[in-house]
Amino acid sequence: MNVIFTICSNNYLAQASILANSVCLFQQGAHFVVVLCDIKRSEIDYSDINAEIVEIRAIEPHINELSEKYNIIELNTCVKPRAIEYFFRERSADTVIYLDPDIKLFRPLTEIYAELQNFSILLTPHIYTPIPIDGKKPGENTFLNYGIYNLGFIALRKSDEASKLVRWWKYRTYEAGFFDPAEGLFVDQLPLNHAPIFFDGVKVIYHMGINMAPWNLHERILTLINGQYYVNEKYPLVFYHFSSFFVGKSELPLHHYDRYTLSDRPDIQPIYQAYNEEMVMRKHLFYQDFESFYSIIYNRSQKKKDSKAKRIKHKLNRLFRPTSR
Repeated sequence: MNVIFTICSNNYLAQASILANSVCLFQQGAHFVVVLCDIKRSEIDYSDINAEIVEIRAIEPHINELSEKYNIIELNTCVKPRAIEYFFRERSADTVIYLDPDIKLFRPLTEIYAELQNFSILLTPHIYTPIPIDGKKPGENTFLNYGIYNLGFIALRKSDEASKLVRWWKYRTYEAGFFDPAEGLFVDQLPLNHAPIFFDGVKVIYHMGINMAPWNLHERILTLINGQYYVNEKYPLVFYHFSSFFVGKSELPLHHYDRYTLSDRPDIQPIYQAYNEEMVMRKHLFYQDFESFYSIIYNRSQKKKDSKAKRIKHKLNRLFRPTSR
């Protein structure tokens, strides 16, 4: 069985639904799963999503403990290795591909499955070519802080080496999967800088049409040729990563990546307009206001910690308060 999956909370189900539809259109032989980092809500009709829905608590018995430790972004990324482990062990998958929910396929994953015949682990770097030092975002240093490889995508074939990587990776995300680049920590992504060194069978894919995104627009131009999108008129566009997409704004996420505005890039305007229309159609406005069950646990845990810290500080202040003479 070939599994393709994503992870999200209820508020990202519009994005996951678009991904699901594109997978079902272009990769009909794969089984698509949404691992829900949340609990199912009675207000949501999950049958409207073209995917199997697996609640994270069904595969991770310690999810409540993890949710006290990690905020919802950290938690969604923390459990990624566990989900991969689950598909290999409990579901007997032969290959597992993870895609972020805000990705959309534009053609079959033919190149990826071909590479998995010879390699156990596939990664894509954020960029392939140098970026000028001009004060704009991103710069090359961005990826030294946040990771050479974008973990919105990883593909694995069942093997001893893939199992070793997943065990190593899971230990690190469960112990130190924090969003803290100043301390050399960035969720699940930064540890994978070591993957090509620590493990055999790792392939860094060189294909400009795989994982095109706002952070690599300096090296990629999109062209429509005979009804199909190509990157730099050479590479078929396999999937685009609509990271930090703002519905109704008609703009790139300039707070992260300000090298181009959308008006600077007429080549990508059609796919952004189409994605915006799909987000509306897939009920983004309905889903976006759902707060994750695990966010509630995390926020409650943080309030308890803050309250305890204040009590300790108050006691220390009373204990060491100067006495009047």
